[in-house]
Amino acid sequence: MCELAAASSHGPEAYLHTITGHISRIGWAVQGVPGDRQGPSWAYSIGIWHTFRGPEFSIFGLSLYNMAAIINVLGRRIAGGGTITPGDEIDDVSRCPFVIRAVHESWRATSLFAVSNTIYGYLRPAYLQIVWPDLKGRWPWERGFDARFASRQPMLWLHRDDHPPGAWTRIDDRTG
Repeated sequence: MCELAAASSHGPEAYLHTITGHISRIGWAVQGVPGDRQGPSWAYSIGIWHTFRGPEFSIFGLSLYNMAAIINVLGRRIAGGGTITPGDEIDDVSRCPFVIRAVHESWRATSLFAVSNTIYGYLRPAYLQIVWPDLKGRWPWERGFDARFASRQPMLWLHRDDHPPGAWTRIDDRTG
């Protein structure tokens, strides 16, 4: 993280050089976006598709450290020849399980994955969302999901126009 912070202070070209260097050494990089008053943090991988032809990953609403750790565990699984697909439940990464959902292509027209879009150019590899449950094990699409967590992670499997209004549908206002 210190290397990425130092590179970002030297301008976007230095930062992109650091990201591509990380991809060439490890196979992928994790881009973290800190939360602010407008919305929660999120993180996503860049390079898994390029290096291993596996899906890229995204996760939302947890600490940047934890999100990066989760993405890295899944990245290592792909690097080791594993597969992760929409609908998979992953219960051996942390104390809570995760469910994998496909990110709807309508979200790719936003700046949600800005650094990935810069690195990949016109290519838009598939992204999967790593979704976490509330404290009672309910998923965001289930009745009774704890309202305190409803705005922490978007439902990117929905078309952007069908997503409830909030921080995630205003993403270009936040990042632009």
